[in-house]
Amino acid sequence: MKKSIIAIAVSSAALASVSSYAAEGSTVDVYGNIQYAYTDNDAGSDFEDNGSTFGFKGETKIDQDLTAFFKYELEADADEKNGDVSVGIDQAFVGLKGNFGKVQVGTFDSIYNNAIQDSVDQFENLEFSSNDTTTEGDTIAYFSPSFNGLEIQASAQVKGSDNTNDGTAVTLVGKYSVDALTVALGYDSLENDQADDENTIGLNVGYQVMPALNLSAKFETTKDAEDRVGLAARYGYGAGDVYASAQVISPDAGDEYNEFGAGVTYSLASNVYVYGEVASIEASSTADADTQTAVGVYYGF
Repeated sequence: MKKSIIAIAVSSAALASVSSYAAEGSTVDVYGNIQYAYTDNDAGSDFEDNGSTFGFKGETKIDQDLTAFFKYELEADADEKNGDVSVGIDQAFVGLKGNFGKVQVGTFDSIYNNAIQDSVDQFENLEFSSNDTTTEGDTIAYFSPSFNGLEIQASAQVKGSDNTNDGTAVTLVGKYSVDALTVALGYDSLENDQADDENTIGLNVGYQVMPALNLSAKFETTKDAEDRVGLAARYGYGAGDVYASAQVISPDAGDEYNEFGAGVTYSLASNVYVYGEVASIEASSTADADTQTAVGVYYGF
């Protein structure tokens, strides 16, 4: 689910100028969001940035069948004035798309995370734990077009010998959609993140019960580590969404433990909404549940 912004001041006229300027056959857009949240949990309460971002994206038509595209998105905390703000890359990639699908290279969200984990970990601020996946960056990915409902995705993260964890980590995802049902199967080799030969495999099943209601379930297992089973529901009530998730974690060593969460959003405009969330998070079978709450606001531009 799932963001921050550089502290800069530009007029709307300047933004329009940047957005409209591009080479012939090209488009460039400036976009971003401001996100704030007030959170409370066992560690205390805090007013914090919730992942504000600022970025550029665009594409260039190469010929009738081929288009180049890019995205460059930055993040930095925007909740307090600080002369030494650390600005980092959230996503940055370039690619080509056409009838063959699309290929992109750079830093972007894990295809496994998008297909298997996101529907259960669907919160604006609060967060469920997930099975291990390969870190972002140094990645090339392929996304196929749909073949009668079947889509194939593949990515490879390449780390050279000058990195602590060198090697190539491969991630594969297959999705099949028919009517209201979507099934996704994912595999992450974790090749350059693990000392041994662990890997993560996951299955996600989603069903659109009605236009406003979606149900999903996932199963994940990481070799010699842990399993997770999660359920989620999301209902659009017109002015926003109501959503809830539950998850059971079963480590290879130790007893199982649980996570529960629910939230609601309310839209003030098409690009502005507020939300409230509550969750009960257990860090292990022997730990007390941490009751976490959050209220926040999102403004996109």
